[in-house]
Amino acid sequence: MSIEYDSIETEIIMQKLSGITDILPAADFSGNNINIKMLDSLDKMNRTSANHSYRPIPSEGFRGKIVCAFKRLIRRLTFWFVEPCMIQQSDYNNANNVFSAEVNSEINTLRSRLEKLNSLEKQVSEMKSQLSAMYNTASGVNISFSQSGEDSIIKYILDTLGKKIKDCTYLDLGANHAAHLSNTYSFYLQGARGILLEANPELARELVEQRPEDVVINKCLAEKSGEKLDFYIMNGDGLSTTDYQSTQNFIKENPCLEITKTISVDSVTINEIINGHFPEKTPDIMNIDIEGMELAILKMTDFEKFRPLIIICEMIEYKNGLTVGQKNQEITDLMHTNDYEEFAFTGINSIFIDKRQGDTAK
Repeated sequence: MSIEYDSIETEIIMQKLSGITDILPAADFSGNNINIKMLDSLDKMNRTSANHSYRPIPSEGFRGKIVCAFKRLIRRLTFWFVEPCMIQQSDYNNANNVFSAEVNSEINTLRSRLEKLNSLEKQVSEMKSQLSAMYNTASGVNISFSQSGEDSIIKYILDTLGKKIKDCTYLDLGANHAAHLSNTYSFYLQGARGILLEANPELARELVEQRPEDVVINKCLAEKSGEKLDFYIMNGDGLSTTDYQSTQNFIKENPCLEITKTISVDSVTINEIINGHFPEKTPDIMNIDIEGMELAILKMTDFEKFRPLIIICEMIEYKNGLTVGQKNQEITDLMHTNDYEEFAFTGINSIFIDKRQGDTAK
């Protein structure tokens, strides 16, 4: 194959690649084996490096000059038309290359984040499994998720009455977080299952994700079902409510609090939840933490038909600090009227036991 070179640089490169110079020994190129495809590609690059599209226009004689002028006019007009198209196509190709590179970069970033999330989800799942195993196997270990140890007290009651936690059910009204300050999460880890009512959609999603075997209801309790009510989401745990006046009382008590969002939530009654989810067997545990509505919910409950063994109910108004020596006596009196005895008061919640289910009065 005969190759002509248009520059000394190209000739030197060719000599280096073919191993015929003393600058780089032939042994450096795998025993004088020449890459023919590479040489052919380099030859093509050499032949196509210059633009030979220019065509001379002869202009001999008067007629030739007229033809020459006409052809030059056509050339200029053609160039005038083609050049913007070429520039536009070049700009588009350059922008497309940059865009494609950025898209690939974003895809790689998202893949990396997804891998980290999958790894984190796997770690969380393993931690949950370990925590659940600890509950099932550890002896003498008592871990509480409640605000004031309410779940530990309830566990003591169930153990004393000979009830297996894994066979228990619960109704958590105002479930809030899946684990943090939850009166039912420890029982979930030990195999118990139930119904979780939470009006805040963000917390409801958390409950669905972290407690997939519970039934989550994203509605708010009210006296009437099927209404659209304003729900005021506050920046303090467990203080969001449909009662605007309560939010103002919270803010007055603690100026750091504020309403971060107001949303519309469907309403549901306590008896609708009971009839829909507990038509035959009443849950063993009912937890009530609906800011300012605890008494109203208890008054709406049909205790002749629906009698949980244990009821946990918030008994104090919100205070920015400890609340000592105060408790909603009206709730206590109502529970006594319905044959429930207060077993314990944690300073925040009272734990009531149904006197009709076994010898709980002793």
